[in-house]
Amino acid sequence: MSPAYAYQDEATLLQHFNAVDGNGNGAIDGRELQRALATSGLTFSLQTIALLIRLHSAPGNKSGTLSFTEYKKVHEFLVNAQNSFTHFDKSGTKKLNKREALECLAYAGYGDVDQKAIEHACRAFDPDRSNDLGIDQFIGLFLFLAAARKVFESFDADKSGKITLDLNQFIYASAKTR
Repeated sequence: MSPAYAYQDEATLLQHFNAVDGNGNGAIDGRELQRALATSGLTFSLQTIALLIRLHSAPGNKSGTLSFTEYKKVHEFLVNAQNSFTHFDKSGTKKLNKREALECLAYAGYGDVDQKAIEHACRAFDPDRSNDLGIDQFIGLFLFLAAARKVFESFDADKSGKITLDLNQFIYASAKTR
């Protein structure tokens, strides 16, 4: 069985990149990426797009844009996320119910996170409180968890799995997950 979402070859990705790069500057900004993803059925806020860019940018890239190499990483992430979503959508509703979402997140490496914490995170990405996440909401949740883990690890210098934050550090850490 072929995956629901396929990886594109480099030439095709470069074509897409150049088409999305409206001003031809060799980089894709948040609005350009948001428009491109919307045409493929993925609708994200600019805040989520900014997080997607930040998590896939090369170290030191603070421009808020993606180079072609970084764009390829975003493509790979989105294909993986969409295929995982499709695999765990056992009900075929194009939404993950609570059980499916928890299984998918555990498979993706978040099985070590307390179930209650994951449930609260899921609720934050389920604005209509339907207990179902669409693909856009699931990807937003996944990006949040990836950012949260990255920020947590930056404070957990001794790798103990525990950190202590003052209010300023907490605000900084919270801002980095959005």
